[in-house]
Amino acid sequence: KTPMQARAIASDVQLEVVNVFEALAYPNPFAENFKLDVKTNSEASIQVRVYDMIGKLVEDKMINASDIQNFELGNQYPSGVYNVIVSQESNTKTLRVIKR
Repeated sequence: KTPMQARAIASDVQLEVVNVFEALAYPNPFAENFKLDVKTNSEASIQVRVYDMIGKLVEDKMINASDIQNFELGNQYPSGVYNVIVSQESNTKTLRVIKR
Protein backbone atom coordinates (compact mmCIF):
# COMPACT_ATOMS: atom_id res chain seq x y z
CA LYS A 1 0.00 0.00 0.00
CA THR A 2 1.12 3.52 -0.71
CA PRO A 3 0.68 6.17 1.94
CA MET A 4 -2.22 8.52 1.50
CA GLN A 5 -1.13 11.62 -0.32
CA ALA A 6 -1.35 14.88 1.53
CA ARG A 7 -3.85 17.05 -0.15
CA ALA A 8 -3.74 20.79 -0.24
CA ILE A 9 -6.61 22.53 1.41
CA ALA A 10 -7.76 25.62 -0.42
CA SER A 11 -8.05 28.61 1.84
CA ASP A 12 -10.32 31.57 1.31
CA VAL A 13 -8.57 33.67 3.94
CA GLN A 14 -8.16 37.25 2.85
CA LEU A 15 -5.96 39.71 4.63
CA GLU A 16 -7.69 42.92 5.53
CA VAL A 17 -5.66 46.11 5.76
CA VAL A 18 -6.55 47.90 8.96
CA ASN A 19 -7.08 51.59 8.43
CA VAL A 20 -5.44 53.49 11.29
CA PHE A 21 -6.61 57.05 11.97
CA GLU A 22 -6.45 58.76 15.35
CA ALA A 23 -6.16 62.43 16.19
CA LEU A 24 -5.40 64.27 19.43
CA ALA A 25 -4.89 67.98 20.16
CA TYR A 26 -2.35 69.01 22.79
CA PRO A 27 -1.98 70.88 25.05
CA ASN A 28 -5.65 71.32 25.77
CA PRO A 29 -6.53 73.83 27.09
CA PHE A 30 -3.82 75.93 25.44
CA ALA A 31 -2.52 79.45 26.06
CA GLU A 32 -0.62 80.25 22.85
CA ASN A 33 -0.96 77.42 20.31
CA PHE A 34 -1.64 73.71 20.03
CA LYS A 35 -0.38 70.83 17.92
CA LEU A 36 -2.09 67.79 16.47
CA ASP A 37 -0.92 64.25 17.09
CA VAL A 38 -2.30 62.26 14.14
CA LYS A 39 -1.64 58.54 13.85
CA THR A 40 -2.31 57.23 10.36
CA ASN A 41 -1.00 54.59 8.00
CA SER A 42 -1.86 56.68 4.93
CA GLU A 43 0.38 59.19 3.15
CA ALA A 44 -2.59 61.24 1.89
CA SER A 45 -2.83 64.91 2.83
CA ILE A 46 -4.68 65.81 6.02
CA GLN A 47 -7.28 68.56 6.05
CA VAL A 48 -7.63 70.60 9.25
CA ARG A 49 -10.64 72.88 9.66
CA VAL A 50 -11.18 74.95 12.79
CA TYR A 51 -14.56 76.44 13.69
CA ASP A 52 -15.48 78.75 16.54
CA MET A 53 -18.53 77.97 18.67
CA ILE A 54 -20.91 79.95 16.47
CA GLY A 55 -19.86 77.84 13.47
CA LYS A 56 -17.60 80.35 11.73
CA LEU A 57 -14.68 78.80 9.87
CA VAL A 58 -11.52 80.17 11.50
CA GLU A 59 -8.87 78.15 9.64
CA ASP A 60 -8.77 75.63 6.77
CA LYS A 61 -5.44 73.98 5.91
CA MET A 62 -4.20 71.02 3.89
CA ILE A 63 -1.08 69.48 5.42
CA ASN A 64 1.15 66.66 4.22
CA ALA A 65 0.88 63.67 6.53
CA SER A 66 4.64 63.80 7.12
CA ASP A 67 4.47 67.48 8.22
CA ILE A 68 1.57 67.25 10.70
CA GLN A 69 3.85 66.85 13.75
CA ASN A 70 5.42 70.28 13.17
CA PHE A 71 2.15 72.10 12.44
CA GLU A 72 0.92 74.60 15.06
CA LEU A 73 -2.51 76.20 15.29
CA GLY A 74 -4.17 78.80 17.47
CA ASN A 75 -1.67 81.66 17.67
CA GLN A 76 -4.12 84.24 16.35
CA TYR A 77 -7.28 82.82 17.95
CA PRO A 78 -9.04 84.83 20.65
CA SER A 79 -9.87 83.04 23.92
CA GLY A 80 -12.71 80.58 23.48
CA VAL A 81 -13.78 77.07 22.52
CA TYR A 82 -13.09 75.67 19.06
CA ASN A 83 -14.06 72.55 17.11
CA VAL A 84 -11.18 71.11 15.10
CA ILE A 85 -12.14 68.72 12.29
CA VAL A 86 -9.25 66.55 11.11
CA SER A 87 -9.91 64.60 7.88
CA GLN A 88 -7.89 62.25 5.73
CA GLU A 89 -9.55 60.43 2.85
CA SER A 90 -12.74 58.90 4.32
CA ASN A 91 -11.63 59.32 7.96
CA THR A 92 -12.75 62.24 10.11
CA LYS A 93 -12.21 63.13 13.77
CA THR A 94 -13.69 66.11 15.59
CA LEU A 95 -11.76 67.55 18.52
CA ARG A 96 -12.74 70.33 20.90
CA VAL A 97 -10.01 72.66 22.13
CA ILE A 98 -10.07 75.58 24.55
CA LYS A 99 -7.91 78.67 24.39
CA ARG A 100 -7.43 80.42 27.72
